[in-house]
Amino acid sequence: MDQFPRGLVARNRLKASICAVPVLLSFSGLVVATELGGSSYPVGVEIAYGDMLKPGFYQLMYYNKSHAAAIKGNAGQDLGWARYEVNADTVSYRLQYVWDSKLFGASVESGASIPFPDIRLQRRISNALPDASGNRTGMTDPLFFPLRLAWKGEQVNQSVNFEIIEPLGAYAVAAPVNTGRNYWQFAPLYAVSWRPNDSSIFGLKLRYGVNTRNKANNYQSGDELTAEFSAGYKPTSQTTLGLQGYLFRQTSDDRLNGQSTHLPGTGIGNRGSANAIGPFVSHVFSPRFVLVSKLQHEFDVKNRGEFDKFWLQALLPF
Repeated sequence: MDQFPRGLVARNRLKASICAVPVLLSFSGLVVATELGGSSYPVGVEIAYGDMLKPGFYQLMYYNKSHAAAIKGNAGQDLGWARYEVNADTVSYRLQYVWDSKLFGASVESGASIPFPDIRLQRRISNALPDASGNRTGMTDPLFFPLRLAWKGEQVNQSVNFEIIEPLGAYAVAAPVNTGRNYWQFAPLYAVSWRPNDSSIFGLKLRYGVNTRNKANNYQSGDELTAEFSAGYKPTSQTTLGLQGYLFRQTSDDRLNGQSTHLPGTGIGNRGSANAIGPFVSHVFSPRFVLVSKLQHEFDVKNRGEFDKFWLQALLPF
């Protein structure tokens, strides 16, 4: 199974509107759905990076459950809010088509994925400030790619892609929870899979996401670099066991009205970062029916919520 779609809108950003009164902050976006140190891309969704299926139409479904009970600051410290907890359950559908033709010697694929999250947020910065909790269910911003190219080798498969995330999810500046982010993301990427023998597989995907400005609040999230990796062992020809994880690094500042943001405890620019690792198991029932289950635990998190995630992913046999 190639790249998995944007399963989860719980991808960790706090939209911060800085008011005229010093130190008074209005957090009107979801900690997992708007600005400040997160991503519209569901980092961690991958396990097989440079591979491509045979020509034809394919349907995939994904379920993701994410939970966070701590929000971290610029030094990795707990910001000590009066109350903070995020729970998100997301079902995503992906349709992809592998063309029966070559381009530059590579196989060609087009695809799109649409996630539907149910988000439940409990949030209160301090007892002196209003409760900013809320719930929301609905479609989030879809991801699509016109052409992904993949080159197959004897041991190494490689691919390049250009992903686009379009702001079609629900968004309102004053809403405590949003399923959409209200800005575009454009992301080139490179992925590779290496099979040194019949029982081992290693993978790596490097992706750089460039975010546009949110015109509703004049906030622009910083660009972000993600590295997803996996190492698997096949005890049988159909089953793979292994470890997978990711690194997330925001490479430029968040900006409000053209100026780098600076919120208490988060540092100038609110640059988010996180690492994650966990086990996975996949089983191939047939060439068109594959199940993958994954657990991920985040650590060394800065300027975002610290999440634990469960994934169940399926290549459907119809």
